[in-house]
Amino acid sequence: MSRTSANKPAMPEAEIAIGSDLVRDLISTQAPQWASEEITYLATGWDNEVFRLGSELIIRLPRRVLGETIGAKERKWLPELASASGLEIGVPLFEGKPTSDYPFTFSICPFAHGSSAAEMKRRQRDAYAKEFSGLLKMLHQPAQPDAPASEFRGCPLDTVDARTRLQITQLATELQAPASKLWDEALAAEVYAGQPVWLHGDPHPHNTIVDDSGSQDSTVTLVDFGDLCIGDPASDLGMFWMHFSPAGISEAFDQYGAEPYSPIWRRSRGWGLRYAMLTAGLGPNDLLGIVGRETLGILLADSDSPAIAG
Repeated sequence: MSRTSANKPAMPEAEIAIGSDLVRDLISTQAPQWASEEITYLATGWDNEVFRLGSELIIRLPRRVLGETIGAKERKWLPELASASGLEIGVPLFEGKPTSDYPFTFSICPFAHGSSAAEMKRRQRDAYAKEFSGLLKMLHQPAQPDAPASEFRGCPLDTVDARTRLQITQLATELQAPASKLWDEALAAEVYAGQPVWLHGDPHPHNTIVDDSGSQDSTVTLVDFGDLCIGDPASDLGMFWMHFSPAGISEAFDQYGAEPYSPIWRRSRGWGLRYAMLTAGLGPNDLLGIVGRETLGILLADSDSPAIAG
C-alpha cells in the first residue's frame, strides 16, 4: 500500500445533526413561499448538507462552523462575480437565519441539472475541454482589491512550498523524485504579476455538472464556490490535469490562450500536482480519489515512475 492511500483524509465530523424534519421546519417558517415544495436529501459535503427543494432549487445548510463562513462569503461575493463575468453561477436566492434548533445561516440556490463530471471517464470529459476552458476564462475577470484572497488558492506558489514538499514526502517512494522535479520547475516559473482575477478556487470534476440532455446551450456548470477567491489564474487552470487526458489538457490550454511550457502553464502544472496529492489519498472507490490518482499518473508520466491506477 502506498503512503498516499495510507494517509486517507477523513470527512470532518458534523457539529449539528440535520434531518428532513428540521429542514422542513426551517423552510415553512422562514420561506413559506416554498413550503409546498418537496424536500429530499441530496448530498453531504465537508461543510454542508444539501437538500433538494422542489425541482429547481437546493438548500445548502452548514454542518459545521466553517460552512457558515463559506456561505456568508458566497452570498456576499457571488453577485459581484456574476455581474463581472456575465455567467450564471448559482447566486443564492435566499438567506435563512439561525433558530433555537439550528445555529447557522443557510442558503437557497438554483439547482444545476446534470451529473457530476467525476462520474465520467477522463476521455469522455475531453468533450467539454474547450467549453470548460472558456468558462474559466470568462470567470477570470479582474477583481476589486477588497475581494477575498486565500493562502491555499491563487497565491504565489512559494506560499505553499513547505506544505507541498511535505505532501511529496508522503507519496510512494518511486513518485517522490519526479514530483519534486515537477514542483521545482513550477516554482522556477515567472511569478504572476498581473491584476488579481476572480477564481472559482476548486473547479475539480465533482464541482462540475455536465448536462447532456440537450435542453440548454451550455452543458457545463460550476457549483460550490466555497473556495471563491482572487489571485493567479494558474490556480484554476491546474484543474485541467484533474479533468482531461493529455489531448484534452492541450485543447483546454489552447482555448485559454496559454502556450505549453509558458510560465502560466508551468505554474498550472504545479497547482495540478497539489490538487492530485490532496485527493489521491481518498478511498479506492471515491470518485475524486480516482481522479487524483489518475492525475498523478498523467503528471508524472514523463518519468520512469509507473502511472497510478484509478
